[in-house]
Amino acid sequence: MILQERGRLGHIDPRIKIVWFLATLVAGLVFVQPLSLIAVLASIFAVAVIGQVLTETLKRLRGLAMIIIVIGLIFGLTVDGKPLFYLIPAISPLGPALPITREGILLGFISILRIFVFATPLLVIIMTTNNSDLIQGLMYFRLPMEYALMIVLALNFVPIMLAEFGRIADAQKARAHALIEQGFLGKARGMAPIFIPLTLNAVDRADTVGKVLEIRGFARRQFRAEFDPLSRGSWVLFITSLALLGIAGASAVLKQDLLMRLAGM
Repeated sequence: MILQERGRLGHIDPRIKIVWFLATLVAGLVFVQPLSLIAVLASIFAVAVIGQVLTETLKRLRGLAMIIIVIGLIFGLTVDGKPLFYLIPAISPLGPALPITREGILLGFISILRIFVFATPLLVIIMTTNNSDLIQGLMYFRLPMEYALMIVLALNFVPIMLAEFGRIADAQKARAHALIEQGFLGKARGMAPIFIPLTLNAVDRADTVGKVLEIRGFARRQFRAEFDPLSRGSWVLFITSLALLGIAGASAVLKQDLLMRLAGM
């Protein structure tokens, strides 16, 4: 993928993108108020809008919808508190059961926001950064070359495997295969025709990548990270990242949500 297809963020220094990701990661861990997490998430989407990759980012985030729903239900069912409603109503023979509490919904909502804060900048970086540039950026922070390559390959394999899972599932449906059957064993049998070819393809792809690296003499080569001077856009993102990191760090030290105080709330 060429730089023009990566949007304006394709010209940003990979080291600055990694600093930005770390800043959003720290902010997502420090802030616990929903409005603060929404503000951090809004800043991430603002970067995606400026970088002209918002549409593609939203498309890739749609795969998290089911995970978000499941996490919200888990917290709603497992956290004690004042019940708002019951999944099993009182008119059933079992009586009211499986309460959804106010505290559970709040904790689930905060967890959902944190998932978005953690996942969105990572998606933006993967979509707008060349693999070789990302490897050099990780090496700049003293990460060994082998580990940097392993991380980059793993990050790039995730969307590939998700897309391949969908293709295999569609192919099995076209063959009139029932993906969901009754009972636990039935569900296991229904997923086997998908996971078996998916696993075999993953092993074959990993073997191919290993052979390519061996042919190119990866183990015998010495790499040194080299970067161009920082552009104006890189400096703007760097200053923004430092500001977010500073607010999050000060909030953690003072045990106060400084982002909410700066917003006057």
